[in-house]
Amino acid sequence: MPPSQPFSRPLVFAALLAVVLFWGLNVVVMKAAFVHWNPLGFTGLRFLAMVPLALGIARLRGESLRIELRDLPALLICAACGYGVYQYFYVIGLAHTTVFASALLSSLTPVFTLMLAVAMGLERSRTGRWIGAIIALFGVAVFEGAFAGRATIRLGDALTLVGAMIFAGYNVFAGRLLSRYSPTSLIAITITLGALMIAPGGLWGLAHQDFARLRVSDWFLMLYSVIFPMVIGYQLWSWGISKIGAGATSIFNFGVPIVAGFAGVMFLSMPVTRYEILGAAICIAGMAAAQVLARYSFTGLWTQLTVPAER
Repeated sequence: MPPSQPFSRPLVFAALLAVVLFWGLNVVVMKAAFVHWNPLGFTGLRFLAMVPLALGIARLRGESLRIELRDLPALLICAACGYGVYQYFYVIGLAHTTVFASALLSSLTPVFTLMLAVAMGLERSRTGRWIGAIIALFGVAVFEGAFAGRATIRLGDALTLVGAMIFAGYNVFAGRLLSRYSPTSLIAITITLGALMIAPGGLWGLAHQDFARLRVSDWFLMLYSVIFPMVIGYQLWSWGISKIGAGATSIFNFGVPIVAGFAGVMFLSMPVTRYEILGAAICIAGMAAAQVLARYSFTGLWTQLTVPAER
């Protein structure tokens, strides 16, 4: 549908809520899969299935997969930060923490993206966004029990947090490449390159996989993790961005840890403490505030209020 044609905003919102559901449930699905699947073996097979699907979707949509030589370093960085290196931290982290912690800490990527973009001189951020980022990081401290006398950072939490920092590199470099590559082409190319980086760990995981333990349900978990978050989810997400913009679409991402938390309690009997709920609420509120207040500079506002107007 061309952008100039009318579209149903409720339909777009419904599609984005479906994506939030797919992504939130996927954290629970992967955690459940790791009971019988070797985490790295699961990831290796998952990407083995995702590569032809991503390439096939790009071809069906008539997208070019041609790589310009000057873009190869940036594409390799995107592949590593978005998939190849990131997945090692994310998957091993998820295997050693709760689905709630994994989803919440992973959702901090926009905060780290902001920090990286500013550090590289690619973006100037307004005060409002920094205030939201500080609130979000404070929420993580509360979540980890820093103010409840139980401050213990689990190995999985640390790995997931590092993974969120690494994924910020994908956002920054992908943003620079999207002027020459379509989102579908960029995903297909970087997934393919990232799969090559995942292959060594995937092969190691499969070599240590006890296939006799796998049930039919374990293969269905794999199928869900390939089709719904990737094939359906990313396409709906991109469609949402094309209709209502990246800023409005990104607000929906804050629902992922909420879905993951509820699903973890319902399906995995995951224990959740009061300070984790409070910390998660503060963190999500901070990230939402960073988006809403992104256009405001409180320094400029203060200047306007305190400097007398010229008459």
